[in-house]
Amino acid sequence: MSNLPIPMTAEDFTPEWVTAALRSNGTLGDGSVTAVEATPVGEGAGFLGSLARLTLTYDRAGADAPATVVAKFPALVEVNRGLAVQYQVYQREARFFNEIKSTITAMPTPEAYYADVEEATGNGVILLEDLDGKLRVGDQLAGASAREAEQLMTQIADLHATWWGRAEEDTISWVPAFDGPVWAMTAQTLPSLWPTYQEERSHLLPPGMADIIERTWEGLIWLGQQLSRGPMTLVHGDYRMDNMFFPPSEGDPITIIDWQLMSRGRGPYDVAYFMSQSIDVELRREHERALVKRYHDGLLAGGVRDYSFDDCFEDYRLACLWCVMYPVAMGGGMAHNERAVQIAAEVSKRSFNTILDLDSVSVLPS
Repeated sequence: MSNLPIPMTAEDFTPEWVTAALRSNGTLGDGSVTAVEATPVGEGAGFLGSLARLTLTYDRAGADAPATVVAKFPALVEVNRGLAVQYQVYQREARFFNEIKSTITAMPTPEAYYADVEEATGNGVILLEDLDGKLRVGDQLAGASAREAEQLMTQIADLHATWWGRAEEDTISWVPAFDGPVWAMTAQTLPSLWPTYQEERSHLLPPGMADIIERTWEGLIWLGQQLSRGPMTLVHGDYRMDNMFFPPSEGDPITIIDWQLMSRGRGPYDVAYFMSQSIDVELRREHERALVKRYHDGLLAGGVRDYSFDDCFEDYRLACLWCVMYPVAMGGGMAHNERAVQIAAEVSKRSFNTILDLDSVSVLPS
């Protein structure tokens, strides 16, 4: 940790602050940042934090000094920031870049020039490599194509296979598990957003869905326990299109950003999160089983043993039910601009239909 204060607004990224941050890890040598132009980016893409592109002017700088960086800092909306701190999301991502990123070869992610968290408040900041103009950002509203989904299943299987059964190793043992105290708070905090969702977005609820969601709230602790049965692995936690950058050439690795919800748990969690919220309903119905099979085949190719496809698919069904918390959270108070509201509605449709198609509620104990 450094002695730099955590910026709470884009205006807090002063030339002096950015100079000190870039010097802290050798990105910037003797030169100094003389001007910073901050431009908001990703409107509606981030619910737990703020994003700004910083265009930097130097008095002198080496060839490695970036012309622009993307700054991640605490959410401006108080309720979103409060949830982020409660769930340790700024701490998780800063520690990912400082402690875990170097161990991961199967999942491309941007370089971090600076990552820090303030222990007293839980607020954090990261300066990231700017991918604008290099790669195409995914679109949560448009959703993934079948080809994109296939590659994303292969990549997430590679990540999961790398950490399969190693969840207690020191490198990631601190990462919250789904049955631990951090995620256990969902049983209290998420249902509190449900009345607002019902009041403002009841038109999005298919027949019987309200009862399923209320049963899910009652079973959240149990679901977390099931998602934490061994063998656990490292899961990304926010595996969705807005967090994916696609290369110009099809088949090249897809770069994944945003590790704020990184957790330890059953691997199919990431598959369920992606499939139930980043793919059009009809496309998922057509390719669902084949995509989960592709993921399972990737686990086997990565050395995972004693984990059948049937077990994998059951974990997927269960995780889809857990993931209903996200559209309810977005639609129940965390969507604060037009695009976020649109995402909340689209993700609700996709998630609810997935749960109904799979009869996921039947996994709950009677």
